[in-house]
Amino acid sequence: MKILGLRFANLNSLEGEWEIDFTRPEYASDGIFAIIGPTGSGKSTILDALCLALYGQTPRLGKITRSSNELMSRHAGECFAEATFSTGKGVFRCHWSQHRARHRAGAELQTQKHELSDAGGRILHTKLLDTLAAIEELVGMDFDRFTRSMLLAQGGFAAFLQADPDRRAPVLEQITGTEVYSTISMRVHERQRAERSKLELLRAETDSLRGLDPDTLAAMQEQLDQLVEQERVARAGLESASAELRWHETIAGLQAELARIDRGLEELAAEREAFAPMEERLMLAQRAASLDHRFAPLEHQRNELEREAALLSEKEALLPMLETASREAGGEEAAATDALQSAAAAEMSARPLHDRVATIDLELSEKRRLLEHARSELGGLERQIGHLLEARAA
Repeated sequence: MKILGLRFANLNSLEGEWEIDFTRPEYASDGIFAIIGPTGSGKSTILDALCLALYGQTPRLGKITRSSNELMSRHAGECFAEATFSTGKGVFRCHWSQHRARHRAGAELQTQKHELSDAGGRILHTKLLDTLAAIEELVGMDFDRFTRSMLLAQGGFAAFLQADPDRRAPVLEQITGTEVYSTISMRVHERQRAERSKLELLRAETDSLRGLDPDTLAAMQEQLDQLVEQERVARAGLESASAELRWHETIAGLQAELARIDRGLEELAAEREAFAPMEERLMLAQRAASLDHRFAPLEHQRNELEREAALLSEKEALLPMLETASREAGGEEAAATDALQSAAAAEMSARPLHDRVATIDLELSEKRRLLEHARSELGGLERQIGHLLEARAA
């Protein structure tokens, strides 16, 4: 397995989103680098993010649950970790995340999510147990082996060294890819055991035989020397075969990498071909956006012109009716003018009568005033008469 990239957000002291691309030249060319910094700067958080993305737990805090998540940064409502890695089966991306209710800090934790997808973004697994099982199968290690070998937490290196050989050897073979040498060693051991059995049989036979004469002994010694030389040649051939085997494995790995690159180029070409219509639309949109400041006033004037044209059409539709009404109003105005002239002539002819009537009205008003005064005097006289009559009667 090879880690190609790591992306995470709001874990421990590293608030916000962070990304590390291990395919960049400064990582890929040197082949080795160190994570350094003062205490509390977030060195272990990077390792925690890798463990979270792969297994949904960390060596320091164990599994993350809905009731407890000590890794999420304070004052944060969500966190996630995403790792991109490659194996002999291809390139994969695993994403782990958890958030609080309504993504608000301090709210209740929600159920965590763990997904596995391929290089093309196709989701392979979304259930927690299925995703974990698939990752263990792809990586070839469960969380315990991974933290004891690939990623040793603080204080875990001594525990790895002190582990018994039976537990440590499979992990080392899986890390270094030396399973083939274990197979060769087993075959050599079996060959050695078989040869030793033959040697013991020969010794038993030689013990039961009488002593050999010097010529026979010299011949057998020469045969023994030949066997030793054959063994040396066989060992040399074994080493040469092992070197060739390593060379073939290297070639196979490079061929697989080349095939993966070819597939990536083909996918990229297909994506570019599929994007061609969108690219043309994007170019047209960019050109349109560059003319937007000129097009907006023109569009406004065009809308105003359309509105004025519609209003003009409405006015033109009303014009015949208004003309008819104007003609009718003209006739009525002429009739009213004739009536007004007739009324003015009648008023002129009746004006002396009006003046006479006005004069009579003034005289009548004066007579009424005099009548009222006489009535008032008559009332006073009647009252005097009443008093005199009362006096005479007395």
